Amino acid sequence: MAILSRPGRGGAFWRRMAGCGVLVGVVLALATFGCREEFAADVDTNLPPDTYLTRAPAESSTTVYYTHLYWYGNDPDGAVVGYEFAISDSLPADEDTLTYRFTTRTDSVFKMPVGRSQQVLGRRFYVRAIDNEGAVDPTPAWAFFGVVDMVAPVARFTRIERWDPIGGARRAFASGDTVPAGWNVDFAWTGFDGDQVVDLAGDTITVGRVVMYEHWLSPRQASPIPAALGDTTLGFVDLESGRYRFNVRAVDDAGFAGLDPAAVAFVWNLDPVTYFVRGFDPARGDSFPRVRASSAAWEGEREYFAGDTIPLARVSFGPAPVTIRADVRGYDPDDFLQGGVSDFEYRSGAGRWFPLSEAREIVLTGVTTNTLMLQARCRDAYLRKDGTPATMQVTVNRAPVLLDTLGFEGGQPVLRFPRLEDPISLEWLAGQFFTLRVRTKAWDPDGTTDAFAYSFRSSGFLYGAEVEPGAGNTCTFDLTIPEEWRRPGQYAVGVRIVEKGYVDRVSRVAERTMPFRIVP
Repeated sequence: MAILSRPGRGGAFWRRMAGCGVLVGVVLALATFGCREEFAADVDTNLPPDTYLTRAPAESSTTVYYTHLYWYGNDPDGAVVGYEFAISDSLPADEDTLTYRFTTRTDSVFKMPVGRSQQVLGRRFYVRAIDNEGAVDPTPAWAFFGVVDMVAPVARFTRIERWDPIGGARRAFASGDTVPAGWNVDFAWTGFDGDQVVDLAGDTITVGRVVMYEHWLSPRQASPIPAALGDTTLGFVDLESGRYRFNVRAVDDAGFAGLDPAAVAFVWNLDPVTYFVRGFDPARGDSFPRVRASSAAWEGEREYFAGDTIPLARVSFGPAPVTIRADVRGYDPDDFLQGGVSDFEYRSGAGRWFPLSEAREIVLTGVTTNTLMLQARCRDAYLRKDGTPATMQVTVNRAPVLLDTLGFEGGQPVLRFPRLEDPISLEWLAGQFFTLRVRTKAWDPDGTTDAFAYSFRSSGFLYGAEVEPGAGNTCTFDLTIPEEWRRPGQYAVGVRIVEKGYVDRVSRVAERTMPFRIVP
């Protein structure tokens, strides 16, 4: 079997391998040198610029929204070629959310916006320099301060009109007026903003200006409608019966709209008019709302007018209740639908409303002592009710009065006491231990009763217990003069009179005074 062997490796072989090694070394060296050159080219040796705010409002201070800011930048290894600025709300902003704008200036006047209804709002101003190689200051200079819109913009109406689409008539009207049914309304307005600042020359200049408007008609429109600066007229047609308020608000260049809009309130469709039928009062020589009254105490009906008191007269069985009738009428002053008025109602005082019959006559029966406030109203074809009902006061049973002459003794009149005409001396009053014997007498002008009870009081005190009169219905009462009355001056005894002689529910209570003077 033959045996194979590896060929030997002599000197020539090793010389060849050495040459290859040198070649590989050169190649590796060149490769290594090339890698180092490429890595060195990626290193940016440009330093970013720095930015400084040189003039801005103090930290957390407040300035007018029209404000002048100054800044500058420094680049340690080049030149600053421009700046970027941004404005945000009061809270520190995320850098990614800021919108920067470029400028080459180192100062500018800014109008910092406020809120629609916020007169003062916090703002942050950021500025950063950019160098000639495009590097941006990674830490912008910033300032936080509040901006204020000193003067709210004002809207003023220049025309407020109602007009008739049929006849063409136009009439100016004021806030609170009523527009006739079927008519339309027109409005025109203007605006002004009075914000002022002091410029660098020390002069006061007006910088505020109105940029737009907002308007809405309540309750038809629930929210403001924006309008351009030139849109300053508006009209409304086909309104419905009801109350309206047209509002206009100016918006200034800071975005502030103020808090109180200019407004015109109006009612569309005049109220129907309700009234009590009037009669001529010969005693006063003029006509007044009237009622007709009947009673068992007299025959037929009697007329009484507003301000009169119907007597509650006595008959054999006592006071005779009264029946009262009042006639009511109405009309529609702007009867656009030609529907007239209907649905008459009445009430007494603040009670519930009751429908009236077709005769449109209020009938109250069995009335005794009372003061009634009668009210009546109707409604028009739009179902609008009279907002100011017809009103008439009716009083039954005239109040008792105090007589000046109480009777006669020995042919001489007995006068009530005290009286203003007869001064009382302080010395005499002290001799009576400051006790005043009051003497008085009441009279019922209706002749219903001659029985009364009395209560007395001095100024600032409550009425005392009831005192029954003496013979001849004259009441005598000893009143102690209070300490503050024991000096010269004019005073008055209070007297409360209660009618007696029949059931209390028809009694009338009256309060009267008896003035007198104390002299030294």
